[in-house]
Amino acid sequence: MLADAIDASENCELAFAIDIHKQAALNIATTTHAEPYVGDLAQLLQQRSQDIDAVVVNTPNDQHAQHASAAISAGKHLLIEKPLALTSETAGRLHDQARSSNTLLMVAHTFRFMPAIRQVRRALDAGELGRPGMLRIHRWLPLSTDSSSGWENDTKRSGGLAIHESIHEIDQALWLFDGHPNQVHAVAAPNHIQIHLGFPSGAMAIFNVMAGLPSGEGYYALTLIGSLGSAYADDHHNMQLVYRGGRPEAFATYQHALGVNAQIEEFSAAITQQRQPNPGAPDAIAAIKIAEATNQSVLTGESVRMPADDHAYE
Repeated sequence: MLADAIDASENCELAFAIDIHKQAALNIATTTHAEPYVGDLAQLLQQRSQDIDAVVVNTPNDQHAQHASAAISAGKHLLIEKPLALTSETAGRLHDQARSSNTLLMVAHTFRFMPAIRQVRRALDAGELGRPGMLRIHRWLPLSTDSSSGWENDTKRSGGLAIHESIHEIDQALWLFDGHPNQVHAVAAPNHIQIHLGFPSGAMAIFNVMAGLPSGEGYYALTLIGSLGSAYADDHHNMQLVYRGGRPEAFATYQHALGVNAQIEEFSAAITQQRQPNPGAPDAIAAIKIAEATNQSVLTGESVRMPADDHAYE
């Protein structure tokens, strides 16, 4: 989907489709205008550097740090799938590397760009919902039976459910609340995790993510309750509702594809305008730190207190 979004954009061009597997590279190349390349990213950057301005990394999580470092070392701007890295320490090093080399680093937290969720953020920014108090997100994912994506079911490679999947919900909470939690509590069962974030303002966020749905396409639903109104969004080809009293407003969209397209446009605009993309590395690092606290809470059965200073998340 990323490749299609780049190919469809008027602001950038997909020059190369690179993969270590020939057929995978050819599959992307045949549906876009890209040149297929079979091999290592660092090798391509060395051979064809003059033809490349930026790199988009969409590889297994345990390869993110290696490929990100290769792109940054070559002086190329980078859009990388979440998570930025498997640990906040590694993510911090990549952030430092990008800053020192003056390259832009954007992390693909795609849910921020889904139209229904952006509508919720616009309502917040306009003051229509008042002060946010309660965020509730449910996400159910079908059980993966694709052997080619087996790394997703390997905790050492994916980072587990908190790092690989729930980081989406964590990022949405940080973005919608414009701040960081001071308390994290989580419980988990096979293919399921529930996370509770408490914020200094008294606001809270609760997420349920289940990755073992036996059939179907999966489901996502978000509810945000503020002091003046509430908003609801989902991605299941249903109507998205915004309620502020009186008659609810509704609209329907194909969420994920539009979100990916908007994400690519933000990345290309940041390069053209020579500004930091949103979301950047600091937001991605904060999300990983909270995911790490989530895993700690699951392991100990206790809540984890988080730093009160926002700078501690950088």
